[in-house]
Amino acid sequence: MRLSTPAMANRFEQAERERMLFAQQQEYTWVHAPGQPPYCKGVPPGEEFTAIKTARMAIDVAESVADMLLATTVRLFKHNDTVDSFKRYYPIRAVPEIAKTWATDEEFARQRLNGINPILIKLATEIPEKFPVTDEIIKGLIPETTSLNTLLAQKRLFLQDYQILDGLEPMLGRFCVAPVCLFWVDDTGKLMPLAIQLGQTIADAKTIFTPKDEHWTWLMARTFVQSADATYHEVAAHLTRTHLIMQTFWVAACRTLPPQHPLHALLKPHFTGTIQINYEARNTMIAPGGPIDQVISIGAEGSLTLIGLEYEQWTFNGSNPVVDLENRGVLSADVLPGYYYRDDALLLYNAINNFVRDLLRVYYEDDEQVRQDTEVQAWARELASEDGGRVKGLPLTDGAIATFDQLQLIVAQTIFCCSVEHAAVNNGQYSQFGWIPNTPGAMYLPPPTDHAALDEANFVYALPDAFAVGEQLTMVHLLSQRTQSPLGDYPDGFFNGVQPARYALDRFRAELDDIGRQIVKRNEGLSAPYVFLQPWLIGRSIAI
Repeated sequence: MRLSTPAMANRFEQAERERMLFAQQQEYTWVHAPGQPPYCKGVPPGEEFTAIKTARMAIDVAESVADMLLATTVRLFKHNDTVDSFKRYYPIRAVPEIAKTWATDEEFARQRLNGINPILIKLATEIPEKFPVTDEIIKGLIPETTSLNTLLAQKRLFLQDYQILDGLEPMLGRFCVAPVCLFWVDDTGKLMPLAIQLGQTIADAKTIFTPKDEHWTWLMARTFVQSADATYHEVAAHLTRTHLIMQTFWVAACRTLPPQHPLHALLKPHFTGTIQINYEARNTMIAPGGPIDQVISIGAEGSLTLIGLEYEQWTFNGSNPVVDLENRGVLSADVLPGYYYRDDALLLYNAINNFVRDLLRVYYEDDEQVRQDTEVQAWARELASEDGGRVKGLPLTDGAIATFDQLQLIVAQTIFCCSVEHAAVNNGQYSQFGWIPNTPGAMYLPPPTDHAALDEANFVYALPDAFAVGEQLTMVHLLSQRTQSPLGDYPDGFFNGVQPARYALDRFRAELDDIGRQIVKRNEGLSAPYVFLQPWLIGRSIAI
């Protein structure tokens, strides 16, 4: 099958394109469920998991079940009111490394930058009225010669706000808050926590916690933040922003681009298994009684509400990595050092941009050829249409892709989100969520509202029970499976016979290798290496 744009096809090839498009449009039909990104009805032929993927998933679940069965047999011989007792849940698998450092403030702050949810922290330009932190509250945590106003002026204060969780109802017996957190870059260049408010207003939260609080009281406040972070991460940053929203780009492509189109050929490897895994997520993961219902504080019903809230505020232009970092005020390494997610993501985005530009240039010499491609223009209309993908914020001119640069941006960002962004919020789930005291999916005691001293038993009693622990470990270990098809790895037939495209692929692979070497060198000097965006660990699609 010859890859070509409509202008390159003869009348026989054009007839075949139209026949194949008609068939695809019958198989890929839209579902518009209230409060969710549009998705494909069912799983069309060819979109199923490979047999290897299915087998690996089954083996992973079986190992988790065996782990929990063994853990249950030793439970009677372990004391249950200590953090250390959680190690009983790892009779086969190794205890995550984070169990050694999770209780330190350095590690708590590090996870804001280089943990599994690195996309929320933002530069503080003021202290929000709803979060009345004062110099007196943090006295002793910053040098006596400085102040909050000084730190604001020096761009050394940062906020993490979980406002989107405000008002979501947790399931019976569970507790969820919508915290606001303040961090600062200390005199050594390290991000450190200053204050936590366990609610959107001081009236709801009652007080502001700081590292000056008694150890277990401060740790309890921190862990409520971690639990809120788990809720936002799993449902919004991971499921909604990568899995669900990105599927619309592929469904729209299958309804408008025949297999002969070079853009169809370029996008297809980046959506391997996506429709199938999202089908499973809707019907199993976030279904009543499913893992999310068992693990996350707000359960399945609250998670569907959160999906709607995140989807409502999501836009294509706002999710561009450069724009997102600029909007949060953290694009510059001078402002926020040690933000390795940012550094690696920008390198990878640039590499993907270069690859997409080089490959598309094989087929489009100028803007006019892009404008004249009727199938690409149909894809753009399908993406933006209320009857189609409903994607907001696309870089279009009067509803059309008017320039080569617009096409390159849409394609490059789509590939970035399906690979790099997904890896950033997926690959470290077991590393971070696999140690329950670090990031419990839900809390089972009300949040503290005063500074009374707590002890270890109080803290442990607020954490999930054995059943919820088992569900969380099973879920995050399954989702953290190492990819078998990393970014840059394409099927054997990928643009075969199109030599300029193969040269573009060779350059892309070489650039990925160079980025990988840079990351290895950087990580050699780090006590906590950031590896989630190592190119050979990034799946080229969400589901492989």
